[in-house]
Amino acid sequence: MTVSSASRSSARHKVRLTGAPETLLMTLRAKALDARAARPILGDQTAAAWADAVDYDFGKLAGFGDALIAVRARQIDAWAQEFLRAHPHATVLQLGCGLDTRFHRLAPGPGVLWVDVDVPEVMDLRKRLCDERPGYRMIASSVTDPGLWPLLTDSLPPDRRANEPVLVIAEGLFEYLREAEVKQILNEVTARFGSGVVLFDVMNSFAVKGARKSLKETTGAVHQWAVDDPAAVDRLDPRLRRVRALPLFASRYVQRAPASARFVYTLLRFIPPFRTMLQVLHYRF
Repeated sequence: MTVSSASRSSARHKVRLTGAPETLLMTLRAKALDARAARPILGDQTAAAWADAVDYDFGKLAGFGDALIAVRARQIDAWAQEFLRAHPHATVLQLGCGLDTRFHRLAPGPGVLWVDVDVPEVMDLRKRLCDERPGYRMIASSVTDPGLWPLLTDSLPPDRRANEPVLVIAEGLFEYLREAEVKQILNEVTARFGSGVVLFDVMNSFAVKGARKSLKETTGAVHQWAVDDPAAVDRLDPRLRRVRALPLFASRYVQRAPASARFVYTLLRFIPPFRTMLQVLHYRF
């Protein structure tokens, strides 16, 4: 049984993360701030409770686009909900899940098997905040570990792998990997599952260069993969077919951002290279 956020929030958990794993606290902070807003984009109260339960100086993470992080999550949520409505017995793999609470936000039906994956030090923290339950699993592994994929597929019944589609979500992950690593992950997904959808975000070279110094000084993390044209992503796996490439500034959920941020985001939508600095991609296979 999942332990409720409220029952766990009385214990504050010390965080000892560096590099890319530490960036999960940026997204947790953004979602917690959004949950406390008068007009939230996500309204994720579980994220707010988890942020309260973590012993960490969130103040040092200010200035990394809190509203955009919430917009990105809401856009991916919308696409995931669309998929789950059509496939109530699907498998969901969320790679590099961090402390994301998407499983709690979307509350998928009993026919869905949801698997969250992240490195052991992140999963150790996550397991102090929530538990596995029927239909929900957590796996401690790097997404670049070749052993992850047989572990994932061997734990699924063959008929589920072959007959039920998979939804793969990689939010805020691929920009920290090399292109060859992203390609390998996509190839593993399409080789091991019969059909499905892959959702993830990318940053262009302008965004990667602009954030490099502050990101490294704050967390030690480094963005490695930049995407200036989604056509380059299309070529990474011949089975993948792009459904949408949506600049984040063009997401309908920007309209729920605070007025000051909404004004800026609306302007940036029409100014290259800002227009495509952040995109969310939707693929089918």
